Amino acid sequence: MSADKNTAEKLQEDPRAVPFFPDHFLKEVAVMALVLGIVTFLATLMPMPVGEPADPLATPAGIKPEWYFLTVFQILKYVPKALGIIWTFLIFPPFMMLFPLFYNSVICKWRYGRLTLHTIGALGIITAIFFTMLAYLGFE
Repeated sequence: MSADKNTAEKLQEDPRAVPFFPDHFLKEVAVMALVLGIVTFLATLMPMPVGEPADPLATPAGIKPEWYFLTVFQILKYVPKALGIIWTFLIFPPFMMLFPLFYNSVICKWRYGRLTLHTIGALGIITAIFFTMLAYLGFE
């Protein structure tokens, strides 16, 4: 409250003094809005070219997904798209999530259950590494 009195007293003493908040602040906001409007207007009239226009129907050459999608990316090149999408996104993930529920009750009780499971797992890992390397090296 004493700061308000000091400001009011200073304004009364010096008639040329202008308070910052309502007067000076609004002038600054108006200048910033004017500059922003001019820059926006000029950018609309004369846009800078960034490069050649993008073609949304064609994927540029040399584009590769992140390393963890390379296997799926390469598999989708060799199998029909519908089969690849159904297998990699609709069948395989639920199978992997539900697999631990059946491990002890079904698989381990069968005589060759673990051997078959380990063989399928090893073949899956080898296949994934193979397709990842194909995608990394750029085979079509």
